[in-house]
Amino acid sequence: MKYAAAAVLFVVVFFAVGIAMHFSIYQQPGVFVWSLREDAETGRSAFARSALKVASSELAAPAAEAPQTKPAKEKATEPAKEKATEPAKEKATEPAKPEDSSEGAAASENATEIRLFDGKGLGKWQKTPFGGEGDVFVNEDGFLEFGFGAVITGVNWGEAPPATSNYELSLEAMKLDGNDFFVALTFPVKDSHATFVVGGWGGGVVGISSVDDLNASENETMSIEGFEKDVWYQIRIRVTDDQLHAWINDEEAVALDLEGRKISLLPGDIELSVPIGIASYQTRAQYRNVVWRKLPAGE
Repeated sequence: MKYAAAAVLFVVVFFAVGIAMHFSIYQQPGVFVWSLREDAETGRSAFARSALKVASSELAAPAAEAPQTKPAKEKATEPAKEKATEPAKEKATEPAKPEDSSEGAAASENATEIRLFDGKGLGKWQKTPFGGEGDVFVNEDGFLEFGFGAVITGVNWGEAPPATSNYELSLEAMKLDGNDFFVALTFPVKDSHATFVVGGWGGGVVGISSVDDLNASENETMSIEGFEKDVWYQIRIRVTDDQLHAWINDEEAVALDLEGRKISLLPGDIELSVPIGIASYQTRAQYRNVVWRKLPAGE
């Protein structure tokens, strides 16, 4: 009797759970997946399996959620659009090219200022035949450019200089690559010549070659400076009857009294740079705004 009562209780609980589960899912009488339905023809009630209804409802749910993935796809494309516009903005901020010089060196002797380089061609400059020199050309930006050479690369003026005293000579120079002088500016000093060396002897020596037969690294004009690549430096020299001065970016680098001093070129290849010359040593460099200016009386 004990086991029979337990079995009856189990059956009652089993069917009670089945009836409750069926009603919660199908909202109609039944047990588990069998619904109690009335046959329209006979009028009798019978159990029929309702599992297909459950399956169809489960399959419908994912289809309803599928459209939700579209917004995420549209949002992912936004950063790419912003990134694509950045290069155009940077390009618009690039500095404008400098204006071409229009005055030639054929100006009259009375001219107070002559542009010796117009940014279009070498003009009266000629490539100096040092031997083993690098390329010399006017680049697309209108700058005079020297390539790497085995030794010295440069140009020299192909005519007599406008003057040998009481004048200023200036240019702007930029070191692109290399570890030695990017400017060796040769110029007349009355009846002789000298060279203003910028960045020589390993990249830092500044001075005049030569004074009393001593080169720029040996005489009192020598100083040590640091020079960065891809930076324009303004170089200017001034020659009068009794003094020689030189500046880098408006800072005076040389102040030399000429009385009783021997001014000459360092013996060797640099002598080919007369009467006016620009050179570099195993260094790529660019130059622009090469200007000769006559000093007014008393300046």
